[in-house]
Amino acid sequence: MVTVVQTPAPQVPWAVSSPFRMRPGLARLAAAHDMRDAAPPLFVRDPQAAAYAEHKRVSLQQHRARGQIGEADPAVLQAIADTYKAQTGVPLKPEADALAVGLQEDFVILHDEPDGMRTRFLSVSFPSNWAPAEKLGLDFAAIHAPVADNALLQAGGQAIIDMAFRQASMLRHVWLLTPSGDLPQHPETRRTRWEDAVLQADASGQRLIDQVFYRVERQTTLPLPALRRGVFFIRVMVCPLAEALAVEPGRATQLAEALTSMSDAVVAYRGMVAVRERLCAELVALGP
Repeated sequence: MVTVVQTPAPQVPWAVSSPFRMRPGLARLAAAHDMRDAAPPLFVRDPQAAAYAEHKRVSLQQHRARGQIGEADPAVLQAIADTYKAQTGVPLKPEADALAVGLQEDFVILHDEPDGMRTRFLSVSFPSNWAPAEKLGLDFAAIHAPVADNALLQAGGQAIIDMAFRQASMLRHVWLLTPSGDLPQHPETRRTRWEDAVLQADASGQRLIDQVFYRVERQTTLPLPALRRGVFFIRVMVCPLAEALAVEPGRATQLAEALTSMSDAVVAYRGMVAVRERLCAELVALGP
């Protein structure tokens, strides 16, 4: 059995803001040849690297068919390995399995085709309640069609693709609250649900927020225009919510405001209809 891997709370980006909106939120990274000296970097390699690698080995052994989909372009795998070594100094074989295990990030390869960028290979061990197999061959609009309140994302879709996958490496953060601290959260996997967290909190006399985890997807891109390809990286980091709130004063208030500002559609999309009110009340009780 693989040990649960958590990132120390001070190292998990605090990406919460109000009012909450589903929006691109992109920031430019350095060019690939400047990666070693740039901040923030394209990749994040930290002391949890070995634990992430073990998780990914188990994922490939047990669930390869649902976590590694499509055909990887060898030239793109080589470009990923070269870029990773240039930034981190760590050599990785330019092979799908070696990169899947060696990178703490999951990755998706997109091909620039006549009708737009489409996903042609996915290596995703740690999905946040989505099925990688359902995304193969899709373009930006189709990938984000199920997302609640996606108007801002869809309206900027073409510009996002041009900027992030044809022009420059970009960064964005997506944050979630989840009752499970597991890195892999495939929808077919039975794990702790919100109703489980509520029952546990009630049975133990604890706050619900003590059963909740703060999960961040650090998303970065690597344009490879000479190959007519682009790569999307997803680095998942998880820590207990209570620890994330304790890093800096005011975070409980910020989170309560963000949750309150979420539309009902977003709350339903994230499965939090039954717990939002209780979470907000507990956060407010913590004070500024």
